[in-house]
Amino acid sequence: MINSTGHVRSTQGIMALLVGIGLSFGVALSTRADDSLTQHVDSSEQVVREEAVIERGHVDLGPKIVDSKPEILARDDSGETPLWRPLDSLVFRVTDSGKLQVPSDPSYSFLHAREGESYWVIPQTQNPNVVWLGWNTQDPELIKVMGNGATMTLGNLQGPGQAWLFLQDGAFGAPTVLYDSTASSQSDIWVEANTHVHANWAFSAPGAYALSVRWCFGDSNSPQCVADTLRFVVGDEAKVEEARALTTTALAASSKANKQPSAHEDASQQGENREFFIYGGICLVLGVIAFVLVARRTKRTQAQIEEAREEVRRGFGSESGA
Repeated sequence: MINSTGHVRSTQGIMALLVGIGLSFGVALSTRADDSLTQHVDSSEQVVREEAVIERGHVDLGPKIVDSKPEILARDDSGETPLWRPLDSLVFRVTDSGKLQVPSDPSYSFLHAREGESYWVIPQTQNPNVVWLGWNTQDPELIKVMGNGATMTLGNLQGPGQAWLFLQDGAFGAPTVLYDSTASSQSDIWVEANTHVHANWAFSAPGAYALSVRWCFGDSNSPQCVADTLRFVVGDEAKVEEARALTTTALAASSKANKQPSAHEDASQQGENREFFIYGGICLVLGVIAFVLVARRTKRTQAQIEEAREEVRRGFGSESGA
């Protein structure tokens, strides 16, 4: 009975450890296994050219071919039917519901926040009370002409504070900075064809902002490029009219326009090495568990054999004494 109970407790402990590993694995890869990023974009989706302010729901920035020409539009999926909106008619509001305290972890030092300071955030994982802004390269007509992918360039921020765009690989992964208004005037982000991505947008102060955006795709030697302006009002009190009145300067020409970067520069490849180490770590832990199980079982079996031998000896001894 003692051996049986000990075996049950050992098995329960191992199962708990395996469950813990599974949960950690799921958290670490949650940004890649998120079903909410799976979507179908249809070529029949309409373009609506009327002014709008979006403060909740799912929206993707991206190039779309309209009347044989590329435009940067926002695919508004916040209603019952997805539709595309031109950026010059659109303002994104980041309400106070998106105000979050900046983590004190040193990996977030690029945000230059004071201890306990809060920023306004459009999160990578959807918050139903805040607009959920990402980007996609899924327009069917675009896919036919874009090649392997496109370069999205952000820069020339206008506004009362600073802004950042960064990816988070799971709950515990270090952030990967895609755009930082404090570090450079503009940043190039490579986006593979037919992909859908979300990241964290952070703003340091309330008010109206404008941010230049450009997409380039096609032949890397002579890419097709289209530019426009993203407009945000940050905080509940910010005025939409102020954002609409803002203008930005044109982005500088980029030597990386629609040139696929090396693996370490490709935002869509971030976390690949971390996944490799996660897989390796899981295999290592499972190997150790298997070794411990075998060792314990072998030790237990050997003890049982010795116990049986001793009982036989005692039995023979009793018979001999009789």
